[in-house]
Amino acid sequence: MRLEVSQMPDEIAHQGIAVLSQEDLSDLNIQTGSAVSVRGGRLGRAIIRTSPEASRGSIYLDATTRLNCSCRVGDSVEITPLEKPRSLKGALLAPIGEEMDDDLEDFVGRNLYGRILGKGDHITFPSPGGGVLELQIEKLRPLGARINGGVVDADTEIRIAKRPARKPLLETGDVSFADIGGMDSIIEKIQEVAVVPLLHPEIFIRGGKPPIRGVLLHGEPGTGKSLLARALARETRATFHSVSAPEVLAGLEGTPQETLRQLFIQAKNDEPAVVFIDEIDAIAPDRHRSSECARKLVAQLLVLMDGMNDRGQVVVIGATNRLEALDPAVIRSGRFERVIECEVPDRDGRLEILEVHTRAMPLSEEVDIEEIADLTVGFVGADIDHICREAVYRAANRAFGFDRLLDMQELEASEMEITPQDMLDAFDLVRPSIKRKMEREIEKTGFESIIGQEEAKDALKEKMLRPLEFPELHEAAELKIGSGILLHGPPGTGKTQLARACASIAGAQFLSVKGPELLSMWQGESERAARNLFDKARKMSPCILFFDEFDSLGVDRGKVGPGHSGLSSIVNQILTEMDGIDSRDGILTIAATNRKDLIDPAFLREGRLGTHVEVSLPNKEEYPEIIGVHLGGVKRSEDIDLDEQCSSLPLGLSGADLSGIAVKAREMAVKRHLLEHPDGETAGFQIEECDIENAISEKSIPLQMAALA
Repeated sequence: MRLEVSQMPDEIAHQGIAVLSQEDLSDLNIQTGSAVSVRGGRLGRAIIRTSPEASRGSIYLDATTRLNCSCRVGDSVEITPLEKPRSLKGALLAPIGEEMDDDLEDFVGRNLYGRILGKGDHITFPSPGGGVLELQIEKLRPLGARINGGVVDADTEIRIAKRPARKPLLETGDVSFADIGGMDSIIEKIQEVAVVPLLHPEIFIRGGKPPIRGVLLHGEPGTGKSLLARALARETRATFHSVSAPEVLAGLEGTPQETLRQLFIQAKNDEPAVVFIDEIDAIAPDRHRSSECARKLVAQLLVLMDGMNDRGQVVVIGATNRLEALDPAVIRSGRFERVIECEVPDRDGRLEILEVHTRAMPLSEEVDIEEIADLTVGFVGADIDHICREAVYRAANRAFGFDRLLDMQELEASEMEITPQDMLDAFDLVRPSIKRKMEREIEKTGFESIIGQEEAKDALKEKMLRPLEFPELHEAAELKIGSGILLHGPPGTGKTQLARACASIAGAQFLSVKGPELLSMWQGESERAARNLFDKARKMSPCILFFDEFDSLGVDRGKVGPGHSGLSSIVNQILTEMDGIDSRDGILTIAATNRKDLIDPAFLREGRLGTHVEVSLPNKEEYPEIIGVHLGGVKRSEDIDLDEQCSSLPLGLSGADLSGIAVKAREMAVKRHLLEHPDGETAGFQIEECDIENAISEKSIPLQMAALA
């Protein structure tokens, strides 16, 4: 029977199977689990599975099986049932590319059980160290299995050579599109631009125009740019030539240009080929701001790119996370004609990435990776891989104990299982790489820790929390998740604490910046910092962006004096970012100030910081409860009556003032306890009524003066 090759679903790749429809299975007169030969340009083998979603007339193969059969998606292959294949007595495998660790031999043997192998075939499976492990079958016993193949059973002796494979079918990328999660839309763009021309050059011969041969991938570090290039080479059965900018730049004068020339010459000899240049901004910087040596290297790259029409089936892929640093000539038509952004993944994308990274992990049945996907807002693929690796450490510590892990005694690793708590502990240890430079530890607290301020709490719930909790409802109402709130009022009233509590409740990413942190003495740097801040917030959406001391950033432009024009520029930049020029859907902005009168009126309109909430001083009736909150869980004497003791305090005190009284009371308690117990013993320690009275007495005079002022 002849069937058309289709792409296998990602979740069942690397298993040595082929999927058919039930109708085709019946026509072949075989059952699921049977072995078949698949002949394209080469004879390959697979174990048959069926699926109700499979289309009749199609056979679903992963990239490795397509390589073994020398076929591509859309090709027609011949399927022949194999009579009961014999069991293998032994098999010698050799790694593709680099040597493999000895510790992985048992792992390879377990993953080969039940698979059918043929001499020269490649096999792949997810590596426990991350990525994909690829080997080639070099020898099989008995001799007859070399022709028809054989099945691995419990008695098969699996040996792995200490050297790389001598004659691999193709030295290409070690991952396929099935090993990249959360990038379906980007993969589709790559397939259109690069895969189709390599698979079907006749289309462009007929069209009379050369295909696009240059693709530039840009995005935050860890989003999968290098993986995409390696997967492209494997999917198209093209040779893969990779070079990083430091490798090009290393060497004597003139060597960088020669390195680039040799790279392109080698790719032309190996066509179809994929040339991947990582960190391309280092070898193609803007020539207006570069040295003479850098300008020569840029010129060499441009000449080589212009020769693409004469290079045949060679696709050049560049990767950078600094698109703005590239020379404009690099991204014009005829060179890198398609510029594709590798975005920070959304919730569904994170779930796909987790499925890829956890498929080789011994997860317990209680692990819910959908819950982890919900938690990891703003995480890129590399961050999620980091979480999975940290979870292994946590599971090992829990299962064996740290002391046993440092002992040379052999452990029964098969007993280890990764639990939901291991994953959550790992999540707490990893921060999104996109926001590490502006990381703020957010206290896990709620509005219950803030006494009063009901108006501010209601506004935050309506504008911030509700859109995040019910996004589908807001989408149905055609409301975008993006709004701004200005919290204003005297110092110490809890504006910052309200923002922190909101971020903690929302579970969204939280970027916090104090106004002066964005200001720079260098012209243009403040504007760049503001632009980068909003850009990061967009990529991590939904995200709460909190500006403290906003009056220092959003200063009224009408009050900016001579010599301070830079302040007006940053105000204009932030206004532009808050407006609709670039979509800010998913960015929830909170600004706090105690000088609302200094803020430019343009910020205060609807669409920017349209909701204004005054965070006022607490009522005197709230004093005891506020002090009680700030005393925390410290043991207190039952004789303490905070209502009576707070009656002597003046009106006009802020939450920070009352927090100071609580801190002073604890200090008084420590001082008194040390007089009674000089050795510092903690037994019997508690806050007494006299500690509260002394703290209020000591603080009352300066607080009264401050309140009167």
